[in-house]
Amino acid sequence: MASITGVTAELIIDCNSMFPVRIDQETSECIAILDGIFRFLHILLTRFYRTDTVSQSARNAPRSTLELMTSSNKPRIVIRNFSFTALAMIAWCAAPAAADGDGKTAVASTATAPPDPGDPGAGAGATTTATATSEPAAPAARYPRAVIERPLTLPGGVAMLGADLTSNNDGSAMGGAPVIGYGITDDLEIQVPYVFATRDFEAKGSLNFDLGYKLLRGALDGKLEVIARARTGYNFLAKAANPLMVGVHVQYNITDKLAVISGFPSTQQLSIALSDGGAMGAPKPIDLSVPVSVGYQATPLLYFQLDTKLARFNISDSSNAYIGADTTPVALTAVYNVLHALDVQASIGTDLSNSPGDALSFLIGARYYAGQL
Repeated sequence: MASITGVTAELIIDCNSMFPVRIDQETSECIAILDGIFRFLHILLTRFYRTDTVSQSARNAPRSTLELMTSSNKPRIVIRNFSFTALAMIAWCAAPAAADGDGKTAVASTATAPPDPGDPGAGAGATTTATATSEPAAPAARYPRAVIERPLTLPGGVAMLGADLTSNNDGSAMGGAPVIGYGITDDLEIQVPYVFATRDFEAKGSLNFDLGYKLLRGALDGKLEVIARARTGYNFLAKAANPLMVGVHVQYNITDKLAVISGFPSTQQLSIALSDGGAMGAPKPIDLSVPVSVGYQATPLLYFQLDTKLARFNISDSSNAYIGADTTPVALTAVYNVLHALDVQASIGTDLSNSPGDALSFLIGARYYAGQL
């Protein structure tokens, strides 16, 4: 057996070995041992095959085939059914060991190289791997905690129960305003507010029904939503129908935190009086208003909204009014999402053009949501 001790780190080929493979100093000892074992087995098997156990044709196998299994030109037999384990040992010993700086075997990395942009199948493979190993993404909230991200109608199957307390500047006029709502579908909702006096308690009050139906949602890259709204009801105290209010509830998100809004419930643009309000012969005004609001999501849970009305245009038995000249109504509302299913809110409003102090009004309230949010 040829000696392979004292070799350099350069890769060599031992042509006298049973295994004419490229080796280095780190694998030489393992190769030498295996070479000796298989030379011993070769001698035994050769003698065994020279008996009558093997046919003459097997001993006279073509030289070209035998030469592929030997490292010299001497005829050698082909060992059939060579075990897979032995082959694996040979490959492992012959392969140069990958080691780090302190001589420890490095662990193979499982990281995958970036896909070749020119390979049409690379992207699909990467996508399959990522899908198989990553956890499934959590489903998106149907009614997010951030007010600015919410749809303008309640999702289908979601119910809302709320109540507000209102007061003027000196508390001489106070009221209660319970409200319920329900998402009939993801696109259609109904809200039913009721307003009555609490200071001089009077259970009879004003009941309204507010319907909202989606016209657009997710337009302009998800920034625009438009809801058609109609509202009317009955005043049990005045024994008269409330005005019919029709309009569009629009929200455009300028950024993730800033939005422009118009026509939310109770501020629909077109107002048509259906009765004289209980006063015989009183006019039945019809007018068109331009309400505008700016919403700001200060934090993921805290939302502010500033409301005003730019103008009111007379259509019939009404009057024109313009912001800054005739009236400047403003209201600032803060909404805080205490729990996913619970909002608390507070509001202050006045008319900056007409005795702002006397026109002060206050509101505090809460909204509770039930259903799959």
